[in-house]
Amino acid sequence: MRWLLSGLFLMAAINVFAQTSAPAHDAAGEARVVRVQMGHICGWCGGPGYRTDLTTVERSFILREMADAGNTKKFPRRKEKRAISKREWETLVRSVDTKALKAVPQDGTCRPCVDQPDSWVEIDYSDGSRLSVHYDWYPGKAPPPVKALQFPDFPIVFYGL
Repeated sequence: MRWLLSGLFLMAAINVFAQTSAPAHDAAGEARVVRVQMGHICGWCGGPGYRTDLTTVERSFILREMADAGNTKKFPRRKEKRAISKREWETLVRSVDTKALKAVPQDGTCRPCVDQPDSWVEIDYSDGSRLSVHYDWYPGKAPPPVKALQFPDFPIVFYGL
């Protein structure tokens, strides 16, 4: 389990260094947002519940994954997907402020490597570029441009807990 978490942390750290500059313009104008992903991971702060929460939104769906629980019988890996409306997608895309997200200070250390919480937002564009923003995760402490992102609501219902 520790190796799995270390691998996830390493991937998160690599994404920090893979952050691209401004998206290139294509023939039809500016590059479009094609995917937005938000994730949280925490080793020591996970407690008895899930330690990884990943939400991915594309034009037609939202996918939420929860994993890495200490007690996998009580908290098995969860992966749920649902369709989203055109309005939900457009609301999310309009809430993306690329300049403000690029201005968020980046910590170059690998916080998850030493069991510190990490959160990130990744935005993929139609020209293949990607904007990655990593920040410390504590409830209510996300940077303002991250808080402004309007992800579609997608609660996961837990039965039998």
